[in-house]
Amino acid sequence: MMTVLKTAILLLMLCCAVQLSTSAGPLADDLAKSVCCFSVNNVKIPKKKLESYRWTSSSCPLRHIVFETVKKRQFCMNPENSWAKLNKNHIDKKRASKSSK
Repeated sequence: MMTVLKTAILLLMLCCAVQLSTSAGPLADDLAKSVCCFSVNNVKIPKKKLESYRWTSSSCPLRHIVFETVKKRQFCMNPENSWAKLNKNHIDKKRASKSSK
């Protein structure tokens, strides 16, 4: 009787471990990709050096734009900053022209 109980508990623990690992997969990916900005940069990066941008995670206390340069350096910017708006639009246009080709 004790062996059956141990086997049942072991099987239940194995099922729980499998469930947790499959449900935590996407969550772990989201956490790895999420970046929060706690300060912003006011440096003006030349357009030719900018490669991409993304928004900070919705779980962050502040929503900012993270610009990435061709050398993979990242800069947090306030989305209300006029420079950030212009360069976000510039990158959007570059993406649109690449996708239409």
